[in-house]
Amino acid sequence: MATREREICFSVGLTEKDYLGLLSFGTFILVVGIVFLANPNLVSDFRLWIEEMANRQDLVRPSEGLIISAVIFFGLIGLSDFFMAGVRLWITKSRRRVSVDILSGVALVFFAYLISLYGSRVLGWQMVLAIEAVAVGLLVILYSIVRYVFLR
Repeated sequence: MATREREICFSVGLTEKDYLGLLSFGTFILVVGIVFLANPNLVSDFRLWIEEMANRQDLVRPSEGLIISAVIFFGLIGLSDFFMAGVRLWITKSRRRVSVDILSGVALVFFAYLISLYGSRVLGWQMVLAIEAVAVGLLVILYSIVRYVFLR
C-alpha cells in the first residue's frame, strides 16, 4: 500500500529521521536570537513602522534599525545555508539538496546586500525588488540546469 501524502508530511510513513532538519531549525533560532540581540527594540520599531504606514496610508521608509536588522537576518540566514550545504555534503553526500542550499544562500546574501544598498540610499525599494526578482529567476534557471545536467 502506498503511503498517502498526509502521512509523509507528518513523517508517519518515513523510517529515516531528519536530524539535519533539526540542525537547520537550530541555526534559524540562533539567527533570530542574534537579530534580537542586535536590535532589542525590533518589535516596537516594526509596530511603529506599521502604524506610521497605516496613518499615512502610504509606503514609508523603515527605520535604520529595521533595515539593519533585515540585513543581519537575511545575511546570516544565507550564511547558514552555506553552512548547511557543507554539513549535508559531509554527512549525506546528497548533491541535490546541497545545490539547493548553496543557491538559496546566494540569493539570501545577495538580498541582504541589496537591502544594505537600500539602507545607504543607493537604491530605491522598487529597484531592490526588481533586481532580486531577476536574481531569483536566474538562480531558479541555474538550479534547473544544474539538476538536469549534473544530478541525474
